Amino acid sequence: MDRAIGNRQACRLRVGVFLVSASLVVGCTANKPKVAVSDMAETRSANGSGFTIKDFATVDSGTRTDFDKAMSYLRDKDYDKGIEFLNKVAERAPGATAPYIDLAIAYEKTDKLKLAEESLKKALAINPDHPVANNEYGILFRRTGRFQEARKAYEHALEKYPAYLPARKNLGIVCDLYLRDLDCALKNYQIYSAADPDDKTMKIWIADVENRLAR
Repeated sequence: MDRAIGNRQACRLRVGVFLVSASLVVGCTANKPKVAVSDMAETRSANGSGFTIKDFATVDSGTRTDFDKAMSYLRDKDYDKGIEFLNKVAERAPGATAPYIDLAIAYEKTDKLKLAEESLKKALAINPDHPVANNEYGILFRRTGRFQEARKAYEHALEKYPAYLPARKNLGIVCDLYLRDLDCALKNYQIYSAADPDDKTMKIWIADVENRLAR
C-alpha cells in the first residue's frame, strides 16, 4: 500500500505547467533487524500524480469540471468512472501531462497494464523529464518484470529532481530486491533516510543491506 510522504519541508518542482511535490530534509541514522520484503511496495506521490486542477495553466469550465469529477471518482476507487472523465480531459487538453499520468495510475489499478503504458508514453512524449511520469513508468516496468528498465526510469526521474523521494525509494527497492545491486540500494536508501529521518522502516532496510554487504 502506498504511504503518504507526510509533513516535511517541501520543494516545489515546476514541470511544464504543473507542480510536483517533493521534500528535502537532513539527518540519517540506522537500526538493525531484518527487512520484511512484503513491506517493500512501490511508492508514488501522496495523491496519485499529485496534481490538482489549479496546476493547469488555463482550462475551460467543462474541462475543470471533468477533472474534478475524475479526481473524486479516483479517490472513491471508482476507477472506471475516473478513467471516463480523465479521457475527456485528455481530449480537451492534449498538451497536458496530468490526465495521462492519472489515467496510467487508474489503468494500473485495474490491471490494464498495456493501456497504462500507452498513457505514460503520451505523458513522456509531452515532457520526457517529468519526475512523476518516470516514477510511474518505473512502477509499471517493475510490475511487468522489466527491472533494468525500471531502474533507468527511476534514475531519469532523479537526474533533474534528486529530491523526488518516491523515485528515490523505488530505485533502492529495485536495486535491492530484483537487481541485487546492494551498493545502489544502500546509496538510495541512505539518501531517502536523510530526507525522511522519521521513517523507521527505511532504517531497518539500510541495516539489512549493510549486513548483507558485510558478509
